[in-house]
Amino acid sequence: MIRKKRNAVQKYLKNDIADLINSGLDVNAYDRTEGLLVELNLLSCYDFLDQYCEQILSHLETIFRQRECPENCREPVGSLIFAAARLADLPELRQLRTMFNERYGNSLECHVNKQFAEKLKLLPHKKDVKLQLMQDTAAEFGIEWNSKALQQMLHEQKDKDVSGKNKKSEDKGSYDAVENATPRQKSVGSKHLDPQSGDKDSGHERHGIKIPNVEVSRQRTRDGLSGRATSLPVELEKRSPEDLMKGHIRVNSCTLDMFGPNGHVHPKVPIYEEVLARMTDLGGKSKE
Repeated sequence: MIRKKRNAVQKYLKNDIADLINSGLDVNAYDRTEGLLVELNLLSCYDFLDQYCEQILSHLETIFRQRECPENCREPVGSLIFAAARLADLPELRQLRTMFNERYGNSLECHVNKQFAEKLKLLPHKKDVKLQLMQDTAAEFGIEWNSKALQQMLHEQKDKDVSGKNKKSEDKGSYDAVENATPRQKSVGSKHLDPQSGDKDSGHERHGIKIPNVEVSRQRTRDGLSGRATSLPVELEKRSPEDLMKGHIRVNSCTLDMFGPNGHVHPKVPIYEEVLARMTDLGGKSKE
């Protein structure tokens, strides 16, 4: 039943490839060859399984009598165990794998048929194999087809992909060089990017610190524009840029009404007489 299903899929893909070749769509036909090769490999794997099952059946009595696997059955048993995890449409193989593993363990992994294992790995096929399959399919359907034009197109596409990868690697290398540069190199590079004549409103720079132009900010505030100086306290606006460079400036957070007659700040505490009267009142109420 499974073989019939695979044969139907194989015929459909082969007819599709033949129609594409006959219509001059060689690239589309080339893309379909991978699926056809997968189906052909699976069909050949089923042939392997038929042979292995027949061989095991013919030596079944010897397998029951001996504790170790017979020498002429090691490849069939090891290959069936290998195929159990790769052929989902044959659940019986998983049952056989369980029985064989209980009897022989993992001692037969090295006896798997290499050709059978390669077909089950379903690796991408090479360009020559695909072109040969297209040539055989065209000959089977009586189509005259020359593969030179397709080979030239594939070669140009490969060169284009290689150049694109090289360009990406060059861009990545330049990006990595910038990321791995020292802070001094980055600062030097940024200086070359800055214009020689800076913005007049940007102020001036000293020791790597940007000092805003307070006069210009005040002018912008008077004109109704939003400037950085509008968010600064009055104490900072009255200072020059040279004073700002001397160190951190602490802005007064106390108002004038908080200072006492001696210039000290005193917290506002309740009057002693009022507190005493309240305590006496509360003591009388508690006695009552």
